[in-house]
Amino acid sequence: MTFINKAIYLSIFSIFSFSLLFAQNKVPFGVVKATEGYAMVRVHKEDYRKIVDKIRMKRGDVFVYVKPAPGETDWIWIKYPEKDEVEKPFVRYDSLMKEGMVNKDRIAFIDQLPQYTPTKSKNGKSIIFTDNNNPKIPTAQRSKVVIDIYPSNAGFRKQVKDADGNITAIDKVKPWGIDKELPVGMTEIKSIRVQQPGRGSVFVREAIKNMFQPTMDFENMGVTSIDDDHIFLYMINGSGSNRYITLWTIKEGKVISQIIFKNPE
Repeated sequence: MTFINKAIYLSIFSIFSFSLLFAQNKVPFGVVKATEGYAMVRVHKEDYRKIVDKIRMKRGDVFVYVKPAPGETDWIWIKYPEKDEVEKPFVRYDSLMKEGMVNKDRIAFIDQLPQYTPTKSKNGKSIIFTDNNNPKIPTAQRSKVVIDIYPSNAGFRKQVKDADGNITAIDKVKPWGIDKELPVGMTEIKSIRVQQPGRGSVFVREAIKNMFQPTMDFENMGVTSIDDDHIFLYMINGSGSNRYITLWTIKEGKVISQIIFKNPE
């Protein structure tokens, strides 16, 4: 995984700034919800009216909203991950290299989809999101996403720092939510579990590694879905200059991708 360079960082930061124009959106993530199973993204070069390609995005594919498409009312400008030709079981994206326009009728904003209900465990170290949208489903059979947050053991792991003293890697993986030092009492995501009737899984380690200072504020996190096969978990973690925002895509009970980028307050 390559680190985000300065240009990409500024681009990602501007993405979130544009999203603030839509006060109803807590996070700038969207998803293809088209019942036909796909949406076409118009890819442009320089002049946005000159279409040079069309990319098919599948139902459940996620993107980051940038802004309304210039001069358009039914189209929005988005950025989205460049996928490998050979699909991997899981991939983390910390840069978005593709962009284009997509029709608003074929997408939905993640935080405007049906929300799961959050509660905290008795020990206060886990957050349980439960799908209570259909009261006819017995409580024991409702889908859940459980996030376990515990004190971090990063102080015992190998660190790499740059010339300015910033921690750039812990156990060879980029850390999130910290800079030069590990805060006293620092926490991290220890596990994320998906519980669905006939399904059950724990997030692969790559999907949660080095996710430090995770929020436990229900206002800064959420689980939503377009159907039982496509669930989305988003969190706004860290604080100040170390705040970051992330989204996991859960397909058929298993995490398949994550988008993550720095978002200073």
